[in-house]
Amino acid sequence: MTSKYKYRNLDDGVALCREDKISSIPKVSKLVFDCDGVIVSDEDSYRQAIVRSVDHYFLRLMGLRGEEGLLVTQEDIQRMKNTGAFNNDWNLTYTLVIYFLGLIVRRLPSEVTLGTSSEIPEIRGPEHIRILFDKLRSIGERSEQLGIGIEYLTRLKSDARFGLNRLLESLNGRTDLSSLREIGLFLGLKDSELEATKMLCPFSVDKEDLLRRLFDEIYLGKTLYAQFSGREPFFAFPEGLIDKEERIPSTETLERLKLRFGLSAMYSERPKMEGYYILQKHRLLSYFDKEAMLFSEDIMKPSGSASSDSGWGKPDARAFVGLLKRFSRNDETVAYVGDTVSDALMVMNARSLDARELLFIGTLSSSPSGADLRREFMDLGAEAIVKDVNVIPTVFDRIGK
Repeated sequence: MTSKYKYRNLDDGVALCREDKISSIPKVSKLVFDCDGVIVSDEDSYRQAIVRSVDHYFLRLMGLRGEEGLLVTQEDIQRMKNTGAFNNDWNLTYTLVIYFLGLIVRRLPSEVTLGTSSEIPEIRGPEHIRILFDKLRSIGERSEQLGIGIEYLTRLKSDARFGLNRLLESLNGRTDLSSLREIGLFLGLKDSELEATKMLCPFSVDKEDLLRRLFDEIYLGKTLYAQFSGREPFFAFPEGLIDKEERIPSTETLERLKLRFGLSAMYSERPKMEGYYILQKHRLLSYFDKEAMLFSEDIMKPSGSASSDSGWGKPDARAFVGLLKRFSRNDETVAYVGDTVSDALMVMNARSLDARELLFIGTLSSSPSGADLRREFMDLGAEAIVKDVNVIPTVFDRIGK
């Protein structure tokens, strides 16, 4: 492991602490937690919803031939998150769909996609979704005639010029970007092709659209989707993925943290109703300060920037600093526990906006490749890196009171 920072190995590698920050760790008096991948597992829920949403879009809506699970892997998702640009799973899913759509559109004759903008209305209900379905299916049929199927897209995903890894290399470290524009530039799409791609996948993080509805219905299932959204499900998936989530911290861990730090805060881009649902289901709410819990609705404010897809989402630190100001005193040391590069970057950004001492504790429990994420955290100077949250009490016990 190479890094410009030196780390002390605790407990056979299940925890690392930055040598020059050893004295700061015992001063922590408040903890703020991310939710997904930190408090509850998300590999079989949110991350699987990404995989299924992309599959459903191309296999079911467009009707391309091929196998499920080839277009997107868990490793692809982790690589995208390691860029720091894709903490929000809606935005990550949108980027993948736009990427594959762009690969298709650039191969199609111009007459197939021209006029898309005028043919597809803004999505305001099921009738508008059906109009879009008809267009997607017609483009899928033309794609099949040209030999464009799932196997073709999967092969291009590994291409030396147009592959996903090459795209991510160009986006690495950039956290305020428009996925549509960047993919258009990367693939060399004409203006008409870019406009067609945009209209074939309407997306917004803060209002009704095709992709958010598809993702949310896959994640929640028809019953919870209707309950949480107040709308009738369109896709009507019988079971959701949310109930596959399991809590990560043991009761012993939570009790030890509560005894030492009191109630914790939460800062998560999960929608509020989903957050309360899963925390209540796993009997976790009693460990958090209900006045210090921010979710997607509190965080994803419009940024006023036409370039970004993400509003105030991580790694933007403005809403996070607002939480710190009402959850802790200026003279207190606060640690944020997160599982992504975006989480680490958010803490770094917060230091330029707030005077209190802020530490970042990175957990590896959500990553299929813990070694890669560990290196990312070390390069960013995380004060501590742990296998999962159950190691955190040990870190504070080992470092000192």
